[in-house]
Amino acid sequence: MIGVLRYENVSAYYGPSQILHGISFEVPEASVVCLLGLNGMGKTTTLRATMGLVDRLEGRIVLNGDELRGPTFRRSQMGVTLVPEDRKVFSNLTVEENLKVACHPSKSGNNYTIAEAVRMFPRLGERMSQKAGTLSGGEQQMLVVARAMLANPSYVMLDEPTEGLAPSYVSAIRESICEARKRGIGVILVEQSLPLALSVGDVFHIVENGHIVRTFSREEAITDTAALERMLTVE
Repeated sequence: MIGVLRYENVSAYYGPSQILHGISFEVPEASVVCLLGLNGMGKTTTLRATMGLVDRLEGRIVLNGDELRGPTFRRSQMGVTLVPEDRKVFSNLTVEENLKVACHPSKSGNNYTIAEAVRMFPRLGERMSQKAGTLSGGEQQMLVVARAMLANPSYVMLDEPTEGLAPSYVSAIRESICEARKRGIGVILVEQSLPLALSVGDVFHIVENGHIVRTFSREEAITDTAALERMLTVE
């Protein structure tokens, strides 16, 4: 059976404010689904809703037939993990300790290991004994992505993973997304860089005021990039 993460008419609230308005889409395993749009449109809230980090949720988020419920740690145990945009590392732990604490065996036995993380991000291998709080922004971002992979999730969500990063770091993050897909992991990518999204994405949902207003297949996005760009431009 092919795995799928499905959003069914999902609405989400912070206090009395409704941010998401009945969005529906799905993320098959081994695919990269991009959520694109201007800031403040509900993309990050979609990821936070998945992890149970909103005040109220209506509709359902279903992973392989089971509804995601309960606190964040339980949803992580079900196979979903989030790389937030604020790069939350364990500052007082070394890089190696940050990686070790994240390790969780895969249900399939096809485990992503620390050795593989270091091959993907050689800079981390050079910093193993260094406190994570002293790393550069790009190095911290590589660390949180590596930690997410070491949890061996079924699905990983990345919130603006390349924001403010140098091109060399962006390339490393891109390769990690491709590696996740190769391993059968489904990816939800929230990203402002359209070139990066186009280089890895399979499906592109445009989010506007808490609604999905248009969806592009990969072929449509590549052949009509101008239309996609227009929808992401402030007039």
